Amino acid sequence: MQCTNLGGMEQVSYRIMRGLVKGNKGLRFRITTPRPFGNGKKFIDEFDPGARAFPYLGRFGWRSYDVFSCHIQKLSRECSHIWVTGTCAASLAAIRRVKMPKVLSHHYHHFENSTSRLKWSGFYELLCRGLSAVTFPTAFTCDEALRIAPWLKKKAHVVPNGFDVFFQGEEERLKLQQLARQSLKLPQQAWIVMNAGWLVPRKRFDIFLRTVAEVKNRLPESYFVICGSGMLEAQLKRLAEDLGLGRSVRFTGWVDDLSLYYKASDVLLFNSDFDTLPCAPMEAASYGCLVVASLAYGGLAEFIDHEITGFLFDKHDTDLLASSILRLAHDGTLSRNFREAAVRRLTHDYSMENGLAFYKDFFGSAN
Repeated sequence: MQCTNLGGMEQVSYRIMRGLVKGNKGLRFRITTPRPFGNGKKFIDEFDPGARAFPYLGRFGWRSYDVFSCHIQKLSRECSHIWVTGTCAASLAAIRRVKMPKVLSHHYHHFENSTSRLKWSGFYELLCRGLSAVTFPTAFTCDEALRIAPWLKKKAHVVPNGFDVFFQGEEERLKLQQLARQSLKLPQQAWIVMNAGWLVPRKRFDIFLRTVAEVKNRLPESYFVICGSGMLEAQLKRLAEDLGLGRSVRFTGWVDDLSLYYKASDVLLFNSDFDTLPCAPMEAASYGCLVVASLAYGGLAEFIDHEITGFLFDKHDTDLLASSILRLAHDGTLSRNFREAAVRRLTHDYSMENGLAFYKDFFGSAN
């Protein structure tokens, strides 16, 4: 595994492993990561109590690569297949000489800046020639990869992230919302807007704050929550104060399980410059939380049909985003239609069954 945190990529991997083991009691995982264990260690122990992590010393982990690579060679003698989760150069380099079916689960977008094509071209040519398959969560990202490395076509597979759906109708949602707000000590009568993720530049939590400041001006009974941590946390807290949001926004820090916050909130406001297929909007929708999003470059349009399953814009226009949130606050029929359409999309295209199908077939060939 590239890392064992609790970000979207890792959460998807844990769900896949859990679904595979549940359906095949004879299936076992041996897990290793070139980086120190993160908050997902508790999930790793569920599948492999003997999992090992390494210190990732030096650029790309080169100073600890030899011992990590030796461990990979040892593990491979116990296994029939290799699965690399995340675009981890150290892991892919370590498995190059191992002769068995190998699959990479690729979760990242490609064209972020002017050097991206060259970087990814080298990545695929040097590290992926020997792979049996490469999976991508969206057609958007798969198409990017094929533009860079057309020879991947026979190995490339679009495999949707799978999500369980928890929404059980409007009446039940309102009951759970009340209980979640009580548990989290959030205001019962407020219109609550949230977002979750790493507080890093490309995730544009500055846009979130500027948007909700406009919402607050026009809907005084609104409240806002940011779940996450990262390099910009102190800067964002200062911005919230400067915007007059000090008493109306809660910074929770990192939250391992966001389910209560999704239940408690009315809207997830998601903003990002680059994202393949962010998990937060789909997780939120699975609980009946409405989604308003701006994504400058990415594959979120494969889930959000604008004005059908949510609002999605390709630019960070705070006035447009705020107006969309207010439309949902004032139009219960529109909100219900969005909520139900998003759940139908999740159930039809992003079910756990769909998310597991490729891996069941790939790993099943060991039997």
